[in-house]
Amino acid sequence: MEEEKEKMEEELEEEGELKDTLEPGVKTYSLPEFRNASKFRFVDCTAELFREYIYSNGSKLHIDDPIRLSIAQNNAHRVFDVHEFCYYIPPNWIAIVWKPRPGAPHFIM
Repeated sequence: MEEEKEKMEEELEEEGELKDTLEPGVKTYSLPEFRNASKFRFVDCTAELFREYIYSNGSKLHIDDPIRLSIAQNNAHRVFDVHEFCYYIPPNWIAIVWKPRPGAPHFIM
């Protein structure tokens, strides 16, 4: 079974199909084009299934399939997700929760 998965991943890599997916060997989403005309530097966060910002009043902002993340000097976050939603998260959150994709690193920054 593992050999079949590896062979499929190799074939997909050769065809260039893996480069535009979120999970190796699984065609889930084509990643949208990311265009940044700001001064902010964004990093790849496709290793995350989701991220959730928690606020002191108990409210939460849940973001599925984030793909780009920028952290400003004042700790404000900007997130771009696979559905092409853009989020500005002011630095008044108290915690962040995320879940990595299977086999992905738990921390990327």
